[in-house]
Amino acid sequence: MLHGSGSRRRKAAWTVAPQREVPRISGGPPPLTSLSVAEAVAAQLRARILDGDLTDGSELPTEAVLLEEFQVSRPSLREAFRILETEGLVKVRRGKRGGMVVLHPTHDSAAYHVGLLLHSRKIPLADLATARNMLEPLCAEEAARRRSHVSIGRKLASLCTPDEGELEDGVAFTAMATRFHEELVVAAGNSTLDVLAGILESLWSAQEITWARSAVDEGDYPALKLRREVINAHLRISRAIENGDHVEAVRLTRGHLRAATPFVVSRGGQVRAIDRGGRRGTPRG
Repeated sequence: MLHGSGSRRRKAAWTVAPQREVPRISGGPPPLTSLSVAEAVAAQLRARILDGDLTDGSELPTEAVLLEEFQVSRPSLREAFRILETEGLVKVRRGKRGGMVVLHPTHDSAAYHVGLLLHSRKIPLADLATARNMLEPLCAEEAARRRSHVSIGRKLASLCTPDEGELEDGVAFTAMATRFHEELVVAAGNSTLDVLAGILESLWSAQEITWARSAVDEGDYPALKLRREVINAHLRISRAIENGDHVEAVRLTRGHLRAATPFVVSRGGQVRAIDRGGRRGTPRG
């Protein structure tokens, strides 16, 4: 009996023994013992990336260095790498200079994950367009209200001068036009709105480029006259912002979106997930 009781006591003591704590990185979150070792290591490395301690494009320390720092097994460390890679925060560099390269989040990387969600829920393109069309006039209004509205308007106008090649190439023209809308979101000057509306713009731009390729292949891309109307609409919006006329900026933006959006949504269909990294893959300024 005494031997059995002792065994039970020893077993109970073993089952509640604390998990080995992952060393805390300065400035990062405290270790989370409810997570697996790999998840806890990933959380520490994630904090370094998001806090800017590991810069975009830099390499993570070598596997040997991290094994020594965290005092974890190689499988746990590699699982932490896989977690970060799934989140789009690192990528594997192949070849002689191989390693794990740091990727800071961008509008496009966030749009990738939002696109997965909308795709899985079979959200219609028209639904995405409606959300985007609600936010973009607000961005135009805020841009026109800013003290720097003159320089903002002129910068936007500089995006409205396609060369002959861009004007004649439907896909190139669409890419040029989407840049105007992306910069209009940035022009609002609100960082949170830039992120939220920017994600929608990145996702919409990818859908629009896909539409443009199909329309060009099928000979159904809008004629040159309509392309020039798009340029003129962008110029009018730019001038309203330059003049600080926020009411006119909203009116013109809404009217332009109402006229242009049906070309993409008229074919129906749903939002499709975009390629990993999106079209640009670089942060907005």
